[in-house]
Amino acid sequence: MNPILWQIGPLKIYAYGFFLAAAFAVGTYLTARNAKEHGIAVDFILDLALAVCAAALIGARIGFVLLEWPYYRVHPREILQLSEGGLSFHGGLILAVIVGVWFCRRRKYNPWQMADIVAPVVPLGTAIARIGCLLNGCCYGYVTDLPIGLPAALGDPRPRHPTQMYAAVLNLALFVYLYRRRDHRRFPGYLGLLYLIYYSVLRSIVEIFRESQFLFGPIKVAQAFSFLVIIGAGLVIYLVEGRGRTQGAFSE
Repeated sequence: MNPILWQIGPLKIYAYGFFLAAAFAVGTYLTARNAKEHGIAVDFILDLALAVCAAALIGARIGFVLLEWPYYRVHPREILQLSEGGLSFHGGLILAVIVGVWFCRRRKYNPWQMADIVAPVVPLGTAIARIGCLLNGCCYGYVTDLPIGLPAALGDPRPRHPTQMYAAVLNLALFVYLYRRRDHRRFPGYLGLLYLIYYSVLRSIVEIFRESQFLFGPIKVAQAFSFLVIIGAGLVIYLVEGRGRTQGAFSE
């Protein structure tokens, strides 16, 4: 772990913030390139990226604070302290989607089409950001005796499952899969929905090894959210494709 990458005098460059910024930069570049292939103005993509990333950061922090409210109720001054991590993916996702849909409609773009353009790139950004988590010592796994164990928790030398890297590798694989399929969409929004399903499945797998908050029994909060996302996105795909089959049957 190395939470501080560089220090120049009093200026500290934190790994967590650095890799979040790198994820934003790489994601915006690839999204802009994809959008250009579909005749969408790069200026719009840059504006959308700023709005969505800001919303994701705010939503992710709000989600994390709500999950850890007993702690932050006693330490309210730390609510805005992001240098040590503390972001909830699902909280960021919810607010990012809301703002993204609003922004697209305001600028007369189809939100479903934009979801297909953005979705293949998101896993790459997530993979990059997880490197920051590893260096920062957050999002760590359970203590393990396996050879792959790393002292991945800040202030704790015990070897743990490097769940940050599990997530990074799985998201990188998802990026390769979706990016290759970016021109093969069954209907507008299909890739966006596919991303939500696959990411949620992978996140549920990583949660098995990650030391995180339980909701009830063996089910963790992130797994419960992931399950709801899988059901919701799968239902939308089923309904849209079912409607298409019905219309096709009537046309015949």
